[in-house]
Amino acid sequence: MKRLSYLLAGILVTLMLAACSSDSNANSEAESESSGENTTSDTVETGSVDTSVEATGDEEVMLDFWIHQTGEDETNAYIELIDAFNKEHEDIHVNAEVIIDDGASAYSDSINAALVAGNLPDVMAVDGPYVSSFADAGVIQPIDDYVDEETKSQYVDSIIQQGTYNDKLYSLGAMEASVMLYYNKDLLDEAGIEPADSIEEAWTWDELMENSKKLTKEDRYGLNLFMNYGVGEWLTFMGAPLAWSNGGALISEDGTKVDGYLNSPETIEALNYVKELFAEGVVTDSPGEMQFEEGNAALALGGPWIAVSAEDAGLNWGMMPYPYKDEKVSPSGSMAYAVTNNTENPEAAVELMKWMTNEESTIKISKATGMPPAQKSAFENMEKFNELPWSVMKEQVLETAHARPATPAYPVLTDAFAQSFHAAALGEDVESVVEQQVQRVERELKRFEE
Repeated sequence: MKRLSYLLAGILVTLMLAACSSDSNANSEAESESSGENTTSDTVETGSVDTSVEATGDEEVMLDFWIHQTGEDETNAYIELIDAFNKEHEDIHVNAEVIIDDGASAYSDSINAALVAGNLPDVMAVDGPYVSSFADAGVIQPIDDYVDEETKSQYVDSIIQQGTYNDKLYSLGAMEASVMLYYNKDLLDEAGIEPADSIEEAWTWDELMENSKKLTKEDRYGLNLFMNYGVGEWLTFMGAPLAWSNGGALISEDGTKVDGYLNSPETIEALNYVKELFAEGVVTDSPGEMQFEEGNAALALGGPWIAVSAEDAGLNWGMMPYPYKDEKVSPSGSMAYAVTNNTENPEAAVELMKWMTNEESTIKISKATGMPPAQKSAFENMEKFNELPWSVMKEQVLETAHARPATPAYPVLTDAFAQSFHAAALGEDVESVVEQQVQRVERELKRFEE
């Protein structure tokens, strides 16, 4: 109960701040608002509450399944996949509840209430970097007994990395995420700047700084970092690879220590680079919501959803790999599925997870959300990922993706990094801010000592 109480106090109040959970669907606001309308597939009630599909016949196993989503297209994809699973498996029947991400805490509130009441579903969606917190608290269970090495090898490496805690696999995801350097083709052509079409050609930090300066004008910023997303998971998701690329880290590899890692010279240098970007005036801490799409920023470090919004805005856009210092590293991690300790049928629950994350499912969900698929074969069979500009995203997910740290203290760690990143953006003394955050995370880590 001690660790469970820490989980409730920490992870659940911050769960929905994750960048890829709050922005994972590239659908428009109008689609999100309409996702509360009724959609029928067998007997389905969609919205932020029940979407269960009524059982027919005498099924041996009944599974409750909670899914997080951010738009109508995504909901419909999930419902179709669950319907197909129920038809294919005569001995298993799934009742699904699709809980809409309302931009607040609807999903985490549902999990919190279920934890207290002891009625979690058999399978639920969790945000990738929080898998370790749920695992450490005993909320979810390892699935290694039901997932062989051949099955694991079908997923992109980062999916297995984000789902593993203490050498045990706890989750499988249907979608990945990444951060690309988007660019306005017309503005780069006008400035005579060559974009990078592959990881091999990725821009260095120096090139990003130099080109952002060239592209900054009186009425336009050179770069957008989407600071309007707030001081939360986005800053860790987007910003942590700067530290990793420079040989820095947020925490020790075993997840027990931040002193010497979060405040290492390499991590501090990465944050000071962020500070310099803002000091040079190439980026603002208060961009408009559509700054890049409206041509008011020439470059943008954004998630897969930016490709869709830029296309919808009629922008002549392209995408480049994440910039690097020494090592080429990129962000990764998105919503995944895990089996709770509440289930009486873990093997059937894992069968559902495999179904929701197989090649066909990941292709369907990728088309509905705009997110990259979690299966290697899905990349090969989706034509768009074999052509520019999407081939750059594929290359990045397969070759440079790096999951966020696996630690039960992740909710505090990610906030510490986000606060440090924000302080750098505001021009504050990076070292003193980071030292304060190190002490805070070290105190939190002591809670998890045996």
